[in-house]
Amino acid sequence: MLLNYNILLFLIIIKILYFLGTYNLYLKNGRNLFVAVIPIYNLIILMKILNRPILWSILLYIPIICFFIYPILCLDIINIFDKCSKKDKMLLLITLGGYIIYLNLNQNPNPNLNIIKKRSSSIFFSIIFTSIINIYIIQAFVIHTPSMKDSLLVGDFLFVSKLHYGIRIPITQLSIPLIHNNFLGIQSYISYLRLPYIRLPCFQQINHNDIIVFNFPNDLKKIPLDKKDYYLKRCIGLPGDILSIKNGLIYINGILDNKVQKKIKKYILPKNLKEYNIYPENKLWNRDNYGPIYIPKKGDYLNLNLENISFYKDLITKSENSSLKIKKKKIFINNKVQSKYLVNQNYYFMLGDNKNNSLDSRYWGLIPYDHIVGKPLFIWLSISKNKLVRWNRCFTIINSKTEKKYYIYHIMIIIIIYEINYLCKRRRISR
Repeated sequence: MLLNYNILLFLIIIKILYFLGTYNLYLKNGRNLFVAVIPIYNLIILMKILNRPILWSILLYIPIICFFIYPILCLDIINIFDKCSKKDKMLLLITLGGYIIYLNLNQNPNPNLNIIKKRSSSIFFSIIFTSIINIYIIQAFVIHTPSMKDSLLVGDFLFVSKLHYGIRIPITQLSIPLIHNNFLGIQSYISYLRLPYIRLPCFQQINHNDIIVFNFPNDLKKIPLDKKDYYLKRCIGLPGDILSIKNGLIYINGILDNKVQKKIKKYILPKNLKEYNIYPENKLWNRDNYGPIYIPKKGDYLNLNLENISFYKDLITKSENSSLKIKKKKIFINNKVQSKYLVNQNYYFMLGDNKNNSLDSRYWGLIPYDHIVGKPLFIWLSISKNKLVRWNRCFTIINSKTEKKYYIYHIMIIIIIYEINYLCKRRRISR
């Protein structure tokens, strides 16, 4: 609740600063002063005054994208005040745009729009368009490890949809465009300015055996959620499921899951053999004999005891930001003795198809819903270790219902038809 008040206060301050920096522009262009106060409409009028596309007024409300638009508009405004020297631009940069308020209060803008110079903005718009696609719609990924063999191979390049499971609004607002969490070994973002977790409605629910891209949950560096490393695994356990692995075979709610079982080439670890780094560490489990565990769903009241608290401790402390202590065989959550805990979001169990060589939920626990990034659509390129293109994998779709759909011939036909049509048009023009 405090965070929501802080955001509201921040927006009010921004609106006041905007009014102080622009009201003279509206007056000198024959607009009513009241127009400068009306949200959205005032930006539409500003775009007309600055001779910029009206679409920019919408882009200014899109997180991250607004930081591309803002400096260009600031430069346009100081040009209207006939202040476009290097000194003025430096003052604009140092004050993060606050110099405009000084100009608006102390000088009159020049209503002659011809002083706004035409600039080549093709590269600028390309960066904006690519960023919108990458952040909100589709993002490109590459497979680096063999944990999903044979469904996905090392060197497969994927397009991942962020629409299917709901667009997650970026939390970290200041970062280098198209760079995830580091650039040349240096942190690529500033974590000071953050938004709360917000996710738009989804188009598809997560189903058993869906392949999913998500942020790695057990990150000790405490970096922002949306800047955690990306992982890709198959979802075998949904909220409300009871999952267990017995002799390498997966059971969901006591029923053998035949959809993800594959021929096991390596040996099976004995049932009572403790494997190093298995989650939780105090259980006598291993990768081939795991559980049973209950996967919580939003609204569940977990019955906590000293036997299961080790499994749910990360859920309570890391995923839901509550404190947990055990004193004198009593469980304290947020400094109160508790025997039950209300779960605030859905959780999922992820497993690699190459079960004997996969770092997954068996080693770091459950995935909360807020860590879900998207759903892979298709492989658009695949390169082997020998740097050769695996043509039989290009433009193929792999999902939980059908194994492999091969679309490269369809793409080639479309390209050929396009080229023929283009050549025919050129001949007609030349005639």
